[in-house]
Amino acid sequence: MFELLPLLVGFSIGAALLLTLAFATAYRDLELPWQSRVAGYVMLAGLAHTQWGHLEIATSTAPMPLSRGYVLVLFLQSLGFYWLLLGALRPADQWRRWEWTLPLAVLIAGALVPLPWAMPLALGIGTGFALHLASLLYRLRALRRWFRLELPVVLLFALMGALIAAAGLWAPFGLGWALYAQVYAGLIALGFIGVLWLLLAVPDVASKTREAVAQSYAQSTLGRIDIEAKLAELRRLFDSERIHRDESLSLARVAELMELSTHQLSELVNTRLQVGFSRLVRQARVRDAQRMLIEEPKASVLSVGLAVGFASQSTFYVAFKEELGVVPGQFRKQTQRTQTTEIQASP
Repeated sequence: MFELLPLLVGFSIGAALLLTLAFATAYRDLELPWQSRVAGYVMLAGLAHTQWGHLEIATSTAPMPLSRGYVLVLFLQSLGFYWLLLGALRPADQWRRWEWTLPLAVLIAGALVPLPWAMPLALGIGTGFALHLASLLYRLRALRRWFRLELPVVLLFALMGALIAAAGLWAPFGLGWALYAQVYAGLIALGFIGVLWLLLAVPDVASKTREAVAQSYAQSTLGRIDIEAKLAELRRLFDSERIHRDESLSLARVAELMELSTHQLSELVNTRLQVGFSRLVRQARVRDAQRMLIEEPKASVLSVGLAVGFASQSTFYVAFKEELGVVPGQFRKQTQRTQTTEIQASP
């Protein structure tokens, strides 16, 4: 049974490294408070460290195989998870003073709580953090198209924390530390699978969430703005300047070009165009790709996707199918068949 443990540990460490790389590159422009960005790295490093520790716990014969270092990391990774998503689900200026005491409180708890109780306490705190995050996500339900995907993932993390805490309490009384290590390692691996699946299913989930947060918390900021002139300028930037072809295009960059704040641009797009900014960019890229697929039949599908601003073939395919119901290659074939039929039918 325990031969699966090295596979779970190896997969989790690899996933942690992959997400760390993505966080430092693809998501480097994501508008997050600095403390949330640091917390993200702490969480990923902590999960990798915890998984490695499970290999030692599973083979240990000691009555209490948990080390103080293992427990401290549990507390820190729970806080890292909370602060990372707290920064994504709430505006940067909404941080409370008492929240800055959490790192000290977490370190003191991890250092002083007796080892048999420290692990369930750490994971119980993590479960509470996840439930609070779920309540913040619920606030965005009216603005988030993908709310039904994201909320179950966060609630799953809360359930996982509760299950692991229960396993830690039961381990000395019959479950055994080896089985505890197997259960916890499996749930961490399942968590990584859930996150990777969410990022693949909704590649721009982070930017969409930040837009919804800005809209949810902001009061109207368009009182003194010439709305029609700004809408015309926005259309010019996309239709004539084709700014959407910039792979790293962000809400902040377009707001700067239009001499607006990010809140103003977000509200303008959401209230006047009835879409979020990321959806607006995606629609412009898909329209551009439609034209190129027809006018440049020798261009590969991948080259078309990259040319209009998509970062990869997978994100291009997902976006194109969501907008038009077919993948790019199928769209091109259908269009070519229609054109051929029209030519043959013409006198």
